[in-house]
Amino acid sequence: MNEAIVKNRRLHLDPRTKILILAVIATLEMINVSIEFTIAVGIVPFVLYLADGRISGAIKYALMFGLAVAAHFLRSDLQINMVLNMVIVLLGGFVLKLFPAFACGEYFLKSTSVSEAMAAFSAMRIGRKMLIPLSVMFRFFPTINRERAAIHDAAAMRGITIGRKRFWKNPGQAFEYRVIPLMISVANIGNDLSAAALSRGLDNPVRHTTYTDVKIGRTDIIVVLIIALFLTIVAFVSTTI
Repeated sequence: MNEAIVKNRRLHLDPRTKILILAVIATLEMINVSIEFTIAVGIVPFVLYLADGRISGAIKYALMFGLAVAAHFLRSDLQINMVLNMVIVLLGGFVLKLFPAFACGEYFLKSTSVSEAMAAFSAMRIGRKMLIPLSVMFRFFPTINRERAAIHDAAAMRGITIGRKRFWKNPGQAFEYRVIPLMISVANIGNDLSAAALSRGLDNPVRHTTYTDVKIGRTDIIVVLIIALFLTIVAFVSTTI
């Protein structure tokens, strides 16, 4: 996450609202009401992606979830090998039951800045022993992703990428050139971020102030009520018809 991601958002939800939606989706996906209800729960992350302007993410999610739904309805009609059929059913069930929660988690991470997340966690009275690791974690993954991209670019300049002749001459060495720098970066970045968190006084027991103001507003209430009403109607209709 970074501070710039909040500028172009179309739907601005409080981080606590996103955490609530994530918890509800993760819980409801484990409840086997009906396949219609499972599909309805899976629609929620898709709508959140669209509302946040993440069209590519919404399309990728819709394709994977749609394939899982199709596999569920067509599994009895598929005339394929038993082992392959079992794999398809297991993968489809995994996507149906877990992927919506993962998508909500990704939505939370990519639509929430670090300062917003820390302000929300402080408002939730999360202790310093949890706040410091969370602060480091939210900054860790984006930084590692940038380091990975930089290592990839450096390897590409030297012709050590899949598809290049030099890569296939010694794949083990090419793999080493990728993994070792990334491992060193992981260790160094973890230490640097931990030191940065402590230097900012996150371990100080006094109450912290923040530039970011988080507040549960009318939009948050409306979104939660719409989701609750939609899922309630689908659950009622699917179990009574």
